[in-house]
Formats: sequence, structure tokens, C-alpha cells
Amino acid sequence: MRFLSLLIFIYVFFTSLIVHSQNLQFYREDLTFEIKDGFFYVDGIYNFCNKGDKEIKQILFYPFPKDSIYGNIDSIIAIDLNSKSINIISNKTEIGFYFKIELNSYGVGKYKISYRQKLLKNKAEYILLTTQKWDKPFDSANYKLITPAKMIMKSISYEPDSIKQINDNAIYFWYKKDFMPYQNMIFCFEI
Repeated sequence: MRFLSLLIFIYVFFTSLIVHSQNLQFYREDLTFEIKDGFFYVDGIYNFCNKGDKEIKQILFYPFPKDSIYGNIDSIIAIDLNSKSINIISNKTEIGFYFKIELNSYGVGKYKISYRQKLLKNKAEYILLTTQKWDKPFDSANYKLITPAKMIMKSISYEPDSIKQINDNAIYFWYKKDFMPYQNMIFCFEI
């Protein structure tokens, strides 16, 4: 009888974890990229919501591109903008980091994440393909790339919606609705 009770408890416990995961939705991101002085800067606001009636406390993985043409990542910042907590990173690795997310039932959360990556070649990359693991496109996604105006963009994986030149910078803009990425955001350039 105890064994059966234990099995039922384990089943209910793990089923509730799955339900919590299904209730967590990553629905929007707003990112600014900058290529400057041999570095690729990423600064973003990531929006999540809880579609369920139970609080969600979960650890998520934030991946970095890892290739011999990319150098080390430093200056990592991750902030829960709702609680103003700056201690949400639980573990860092060479390929990414884990961070804590907490959302009240039917709540919305915003998380600011930024980092800097050394570029060893004339290519920068931001990982978008992991969005497919959420099984749902972004409701909206907005991206901005800032480069020196003299920098020549040889290829960009997604065609920008607009380009402006302000002072000594070229600024590229992307506005996406119902966006399911089919490739990473990749910038190849010449100086």
C-alpha cells in the first residue's frame, strides 16, 4: 500500500511539473545588438507569462553561440525586472547559463539579459532557433543592430525592415509578428 501511495505521489508530482512547463510561455523579445571594437554586444528584454493558476518557479537555459570563430563571453547580466533581483543566474558554462524565473499565477515577467562576446572573425551570431523548443512563435519580436557606418554588411540572415544612419552609426531594424525563427540571427561583415 505504501509503495502504491509513493507511486501515485511521484506521478502527481511529475505531472504537475509538466503542467507548469506547459503554462510557461515565452511570448516576446526586444533586443539590441551592437558590433563595436571587436565585440558583439547583446542587450535584451525577454517577456514570459504564466497561463496557469499555479505559481511557476523554474530554471531556464540561455545559450551562447559556440564556435572557434567566437571568443569568450563576459559581462553577463541577468535581472528580473519585476522583482529587481540581480541574482537570478544559477550556473554559467561555456555554452550558456541557467537562470531562475518566477511567475505568479496568470502573471507576466520581464527579464533583462545582456552580455558581450569577443569576435575572432568578421561574423556575429545570436541564437534564435531555441525558440522552436517552446512550440509556439513569438507574438512579437523586435531587433536592432548598431554598427559603425563604415562597416560593410556582407550578409544578414534576416532581411532588415529598415536601415537608418545616425551620426557615425548604421542602425538596422526588424519588427516581427507571429515569428517562429527558422535560423539564427547571423551577421557577416567587413570593416
